[in-house]
Amino acid sequence: MVAQEKYIEYYKKKDGTIKLDTDILNSIETSVSALSLAHQIEQPGMEHIDLLSDSEVTDKNIKYVANYKALLPFSVFGLNSIPQQVVASRRAWIGADGNRWMENNGNPPKSDDATVYVSTRDSDVYHTTMSCSYITHDIMETSGAVIKAMRTKFGGRFSPCASCKPNYRMSVVYYTSGARSFHSTNTCKTLSSYIQAMKKSQAESAGKHACIRCG
Repeated sequence: MVAQEKYIEYYKKKDGTIKLDTDILNSIETSVSALSLAHQIEQPGMEHIDLLSDSEVTDKNIKYVANYKALLPFSVFGLNSIPQQVVASRRAWIGADGNRWMENNGNPPKSDDATVYVSTRDSDVYHTTMSCSYITHDIMETSGAVIKAMRTKFGGRFSPCASCKPNYRMSVVYYTSGARSFHSTNTCKTLSSYIQAMKKSQAESAGKHACIRCG
């Protein structure tokens, strides 16, 4: 929800609707959303939930760090609880090109101004295709039954993607080594969510140059 709000905020700052300083706005969002989230995630067996100390909402990233105590069913060596921490993060800017109908003052785009793709990971290169090996993930495949027993690189279990909605009965599912979700199709948009499409002229004006492989 906060990521969607940042999308709207991006354009409201461009048209001057938002007047607040970015640092002040980020601080307010961090505090309000963390306090709200603490009530939503509270479960039996959790106490002293702290989402304010380490959480951070910025223009580029949304990171929530939940520190809490997990209550033990019985005391062990005088301990009644164990400190736990859960970290969740997502990009604030999703890469979609919003307000497309307002581009170029409503005039049709120039036919020679091709669409290119750039990585949001501080790259100065643009690509002519999303399948360029310099920006794509290594997408692996297995069965739903196998991935149900697999562990992610972070130690947790893979969960079904909320976008393409795979299930454990599927004969083929797709995943990447650094992800926490698996997918029903290798073209799922969340597999390449860090790629942003833009016009070639826009990329060049931002100082980006063509990829040596696909450019």
